[in-house]
Amino acid sequence: MDSVIVKEVSVRIFKQIVLMHCVVVGSHALHRLNAAQRQIFHEGTLLKMLAQEIPKFVGLQRNGRYAAFFRKKQGFIKIITEIKEDKLEIVTFMKTGGIPKRWEQKN
Repeated sequence: MDSVIVKEVSVRIFKQIVLMHCVVVGSHALHRLNAAQRQIFHEGTLLKMLAQEIPKFVGLQRNGRYAAFFRKKQGFIKIITEIKEDKLEIVTFMKTGGIPKRWEQKN
């Protein structure tokens, strides 16, 4: 599976990656949301999360994309990003119960 996390990335390094790139929301990122969900999660919400919040865990997936986990009241939001030339694209995001079990003891 290409989306398996193969390596932990330090939060500091991930934040530098975010700062060094123009962050954009890919066309597919909001595709699956219904109208009510779009009121909560929109481009601005995702961009603000990456720019201002500190992820609890960041991992590099086998496919070369970064998975950043942000703690929320009811679980985590996992944001998948990919470096494309000079941009960091938010590919997709999802609610999740937590950090993958293999990595949670370290955090």
